[in-house]
Amino acid sequence: MSAMYYDLIASLPHLPHFEQAEWLPITPLRLNRRLQRLRPAHAGQLARARSLVMWRREHLMSGSDADLINGYAALMDTPLEQPLRDYVMFRMDQQTILAALRWRQAGLPAPEEGVRWGAGARVHQIRTHWDDPDFRLAYVYPWIASARNLLVNGDAIVLERLLMDVTWARLDRHADRHMFRFEAGFAYVFKWDILRAWLAADAEQATVRFRELIDKVTHVEHS
Repeated sequence: MSAMYYDLIASLPHLPHFEQAEWLPITPLRLNRRLQRLRPAHAGQLARARSLVMWRREHLMSGSDADLINGYAALMDTPLEQPLRDYVMFRMDQQTILAALRWRQAGLPAPEEGVRWGAGARVHQIRTHWDDPDFRLAYVYPWIASARNLLVNGDAIVLERLLMDVTWARLDRHADRHMFRFEAGFAYVFKWDILRAWLAADAEQATVRFRELIDKVTHVEHS
């Protein structure tokens, strides 16, 4: 049975939804001090997962797909509590779907076998159903259609808000299932990461960054 963390969870201030917050309710230093109450195995799992799937804009819309793939493979080969493993898989699905939407928007065909572009359980289905608007995944991830339209319109900040909201809701479900277990603890940390990223967001810079990344992916070579 997973460890209970009554003291840790009780010590963490409430996190308002990221769109309603004006500041971080707890500083990075204080949060890290609270997390010292985690068992070493859990602390290590969280640190490894966080290094891969904490909220980063460069991973959201471009970036180092190869690094993500390598990092995901390495992380999946380490011990992880199942709820944390499930969350990491969800985040990699999210980023793989976005990578596929970027490729397709740039007019590129489905990646060939052997091309490293995504990770997780959805790679084969996405490649197989490349011409379907939602890769036949709308029943699992109903946000795909909205994300696709926002990519087409170049609305970077609204796309980020959409994906943050989807992820926040997922983390709420993790926290609600086991309020005083490790699952609630890691859900808090990943929500805190989202909140920090949102508060630091700059719509104008995000739009410029979006245009640069779309231009970059247009010149992707199949190699």
